[in-house]
Amino acid sequence: MAHSATRSKKSMAEKPIGVIGDLHAPFNHPNYLQFCIDTFKAHGVGQIVCIGDLVDNHALSRHPTEPCAMGAYAELDRALEQVELVVKAFPKAKMCQGNHDTIPLRQAATVGIGERFLKSFSEVFNLPKAWEISDEFIIDDVLYKHGVNCGGENGAVNATKTECMSVVIGHAHSFAGCKYIVNPRNIRFGLSVGCGIDVQAYSFAYGKAMPRRPILGCGIVYNSGKADFVPMDSCYFRN
Repeated sequence: MAHSATRSKKSMAEKPIGVIGDLHAPFNHPNYLQFCIDTFKAHGVGQIVCIGDLVDNHALSRHPTEPCAMGAYAELDRALEQVELVVKAFPKAKMCQGNHDTIPLRQAATVGIGERFLKSFSEVFNLPKAWEISDEFIIDDVLYKHGVNCGGENGAVNATKTECMSVVIGHAHSFAGCKYIVNPRNIRFGLSVGCGIDVQAYSFAYGKAMPRRPILGCGIVYNSGKADFVPMDSCYFRN
């Protein structure tokens, strides 16, 4: 009797989604990208979502820069190098625009220069067409967004209540984890994916006195009812 073929590989839609936290290139932790590569491989990830703040734009910020800060062009060149490594590792991805990613646009707008006069983020950072950029994405009934207005320890799960669907955010470096809301009809989650920053970088000097320290890690989304935060293991902090 003939047997039907057994499917050995899951389709892309059936595989978990890997979520990269805020990198703030070029001020990302030097081993964070490798951590994401290893973690996503271990979990059999299909799609990749970058949750935002791929770059920092410290030199262009409206906030005072540190005295030791690089100029805007020097920072851009170093950020380009880091972004190139991310794209090489993940040639196809969805990217939520973060508040730091849009600093040049917002600064230009203050003097009346609109987007039509400027290069797009994709053009500046040489992103391939396979990188899709938007404020937010809905994938398999899960909302992915940077999370600017979702602060605090319960920011993600509060967003889940507001949106009436599972939500994944970044933005709040010092909060990470997954919290669930369950009723007799369904289960939803709010996932904060932490970040991938180098806490020693001068761009984060403002946070030295804060009681909560940044949490490095990434997210794994299995479906609209299940997700995990994966903290970066201590082995990645060693040279």
